[in-house]
Amino acid sequence: MLITTGELDAELAALGARGHRAVTGGVIRGNESRCRGWAADGVAPDASALFEIGSITKVFTGVLLADMVLRGEVSLTDPLSRHLPSPRPAWRYREPTLLELATHRSGLPNTPRPMGRRELAYVLGVRRGDPWAAVSETDYRRMVTEESPRRAPGRRARYSSMGVGLLGDALAARAERSYEKLLGERILGPLGMSFTTVGVPAERRDRLLCGHSRRGRPRPPIEDLLPAAGSLRSSAEDMLRFIAACLQPPASPVGAALELAQQPQARIGKRMQFGLCWIIVTDRRRPKVLWHNGGTWGFRSFAGFAPELGAAAVVLSNTARSVDRLGFRLVAQQ
Repeated sequence: MLITTGELDAELAALGARGHRAVTGGVIRGNESRCRGWAADGVAPDASALFEIGSITKVFTGVLLADMVLRGEVSLTDPLSRHLPSPRPAWRYREPTLLELATHRSGLPNTPRPMGRRELAYVLGVRRGDPWAAVSETDYRRMVTEESPRRAPGRRARYSSMGVGLLGDALAARAERSYEKLLGERILGPLGMSFTTVGVPAERRDRLLCGHSRRGRPRPPIEDLLPAAGSLRSSAEDMLRFIAACLQPPASPVGAALELAQQPQARIGKRMQFGLCWIIVTDRRRPKVLWHNGGTWGFRSFAGFAPELGAAAVVLSNTARSVDRLGFRLVAQQ
């Protein structure tokens, strides 16, 4: 049975009691769905309010990869340089395949090492100002070429936004489109996700919420150079549309891509696997759940679904505090 409006309101209000400023939550059970909002100031965001969804962007990149595989434009076994000759790290071993990039087995760090230190300092409050603000495209390309992974690809998984960022760059280069335009044409447009973009059009900027740190301080919007890894903005309405399509893929090219992206590709633990960027949790005592979360300077997000239950949930917050626990609970308890 679908969670009631009152129960969902109470769950979102509980996040507010833990320091969140504004949240939206959406749930699906079978053919029913519900979406609600809550805000500390009493003006609750509606289903079209825009949030940064952070690393949930990676799931869309995985679906885009699946689409291009099914069209015969790329292969999962293609090396990165076949589609992205430069910039490229100084590989100590062989370079990773597109599949290894999508399953976090490339050997690359989460971000280029100089940025990793700056990001940590910013999150801890030691550094002021967005660490990516002064990084140019030239700077970024130099950092990529100076990277030299110490681990061979294909072995132990190591979460890497840099790896998925390069994957998205490779797909865009192959299609001779920007990542945002390619994603819009192949995935977002066919699914009717008109509010999901990297850059927010001027006429919708009033829909984009301001992000906040864990302590409630305003944070700048995400503006790094890894669009395929974490730069999408979206709404609860659009995300529910996406997750519903994942549960019941349409009979179309995008539906086939959604299905392929969900297939397990690499085992990373006793109860965990990677699809094409999806994290798949399996437990004999519980239904299988496919999920991903996201985090930027001032936002946190969760999207997940349980195919066996026909259930799904999306939680978006404009505060840098985790919403994962609620997301999993909403998927399982409906």
